[in-house]
Amino acid sequence: MTDFRFTILVVPYMRRRDEQIGLAGSMPERWQTLMDHVRTQMQFAESVGYDGFAMTEQHMQVEGIETTTNPLFWDYFVAQHTERMRVGQLGMNLTAVNPIQLAENIAILDHFTGGRTFVGFTRGNTPRWTGTFGQHLGITSTESDKSDADQRSRRALYENWHLVKSLWTQDKVSIQGEFWEAPPEMEWHFPPTDDFDPTAVDENKTLREIGIVPRPLQQPHPPVYAPFSYSMETSKFWAREGGKMVSFVAPERQSFIGTALDIYLEEAHSSGRDTTAADALAIGGHLTMGRTPAEGADLYTGFEELFNWAYNAPPYVVPMGRVWRGSQEEELDHVASLHEEFGVTEFFLWHHVGYFTQDQELAMLNEFAEGVIAPLRAGS
Repeated sequence: MTDFRFTILVVPYMRRRDEQIGLAGSMPERWQTLMDHVRTQMQFAESVGYDGFAMTEQHMQVEGIETTTNPLFWDYFVAQHTERMRVGQLGMNLTAVNPIQLAENIAILDHFTGGRTFVGFTRGNTPRWTGTFGQHLGITSTESDKSDADQRSRRALYENWHLVKSLWTQDKVSIQGEFWEAPPEMEWHFPPTDDFDPTAVDENKTLREIGIVPRPLQQPHPPVYAPFSYSMETSKFWAREGGKMVSFVAPERQSFIGTALDIYLEEAHSSGRDTTAADALAIGGHLTMGRTPAEGADLYTGFEELFNWAYNAPPYVVPMGRVWRGSQEEELDHVASLHEEFGVTEFFLWHHVGYFTQDQELAMLNEFAEGVIAPLRAGS
């Protein structure tokens, strides 16, 4: 029996379609409305069969576009109002932040949600906030162009993941890296340490090891995901580390998925990891399904306008990728064909909350659930 999984990647907006208004992201009342819409939609989504909720990470989006400030708070908010849905990120920045604090925060979320947490990590794609947050480390967003900035960002990703994983899987660690020391050089005089953790200090009372509280509930740690574009170096890294890639590549470039999957599996197996395509890759797409052909066409038009305005434009200039926009029958065939061709069983749906009307956004979730999730579950 195939265990299909469907996760909603919520992209929240504080600015509605065709709305002409100033800095919508700075309006507290709009954040309250957004919270209400996310809560209502995720409760509905759980009731019709979706398995998970996720967000990207963005900051300072005062324009009201993709206002995904602090996905971990959003995860906890959604977990409080649902019963079974997994909650996670796609993903948290792992270059411009304090990885020790991030490891603690995700571990706490894992406990607060009863082990419903999954995690996703990225290098950050927005210079405004990545450069602001990472200025003390000389880190900003970058393309995979082998530049000095790209290589520095990649080294930070590798080092910080190693630190996070070590903190999650070991009681205490001692790591001296290019960007972080855990712990830095310091004296530590604390009677409870002397009584219960004497190996944490040396004979000169210099602190040598640290640990986080708590470590994750899930062992060895929550499942790890990584949004993936075209970097084979990134794919190989997560193949070695057990991270699951998520690809939104367009159908016309679908042959790339097979190539990337082959490279991932080869690297995983050479690293001693016995993995399958279902473990290695999830496939994502943008959700614009309508209740009628006319509504679907209008929703896609609105999404296309938004994407070309805010995504296929500086500083991103990214292609749109896969779109779930057909009829129920077409999208059922679409998902089934991806499963048959690549062996994938997990799918992500980029879903706008707050951009279209609440009624339209709930209907999009229902169309996919009714036409794809329910038949696949019944058939398996």
